Amino acid sequence: MKKGRFISLAIITAVGAAFLFSAEIKIDLSNPKASIATQFELLKASKTAALRECFTDRLKESITDQSVAKGKAEASSYTLADLVHKVEMGKGSAKIKMKNGRTLTVLIEKNGKWYADTIWFR
Repeated sequence: MKKGRFISLAIITAVGAAFLFSAEIKIDLSNPKASIATQFELLKASKTAALRECFTDRLKESITDQSVAKGKAEASSYTLADLVHKVEMGKGSAKIKMKNGRTLTVLIEKNGKWYADTIWFR
């Protein structure tokens, strides 16, 4: 194989690998379960900036790379089914109950989107 072809193949392979590992996670806050599923995927992917957008304004600055790294380590022992066992709907809010009976977080509805009002992965 000629040197030029090898370099081209290496570049194409590197670009393809980068694309596979940097795929965007769709932000879906349209309902409580989708909101938690989105947050869970963003947490597992260490997407701090995108994760901030899933929380109420008062909490956005509290979502740090350090809190995400810690949450990611803990999240590895859970499934989405463990986190979202039951959704208790209120007026403009939804309480997310875990499979173990504990409250994971409360979501607040704003303009048709559901935002977490507690940092549930600390």
